[in-house]
Amino acid sequence: MEEIEGLSSAFKQARLVFMTTFRDGEEVSRSMTNFNEDPYKMMWFPTERKSRKVEDIKKNPKVLITFPSEKADEYYEISGKAAFEDAEVTARKWKWWFLYWHPAQRKRFWFPGGGSSPDRMIINARARD
Repeated sequence: MEEIEGLSSAFKQARLVFMTTFRDGEEVSRSMTNFNEDPYKMMWFPTERKSRKVEDIKKNPKVLITFPSEKADEYYEISGKAAFEDAEVTARKWKWWFLYWHPAQRKRFWFPGGGSSPDRMIINARARD
C-alpha cells in the first residue's frame, strides 16, 4: 500500500474506528476499539465469536476500516482482508485488552484456562494494495 499523507497520524489518534463487513450485498458498519499504531501493518480487533461480524467475515473476508482525518469533515477508508488469529495469541491479546478497559481489576484479574476461551476471537485485518 502506498503511503498517504496524514493517514498514519490520523490512525494513531483514532481510538475508535469503524469496521464494515459485507454480506449478500449488504454493508454493516460497527465501531471497534483501535489499539493499532500503524495502518500499513496488520491491525487487530478483539471480538466475540458469536457475532455478526465474525459470520460476515467467514463468508466474505473483505472489510473496510474507516476513521476521521485530522481535517474537518474528511475521513480515511482502508480496504482490507480479514482473518482470525490463533487461540494462543487471542488469549494473550484478550487479557491485555480487558485490563486496558478495566485497570482496577489488575490485582484480582484472572481468566480461567489461562485466558483462552472458545467465545473470544481476534480479527486481523490487513490493507490491500
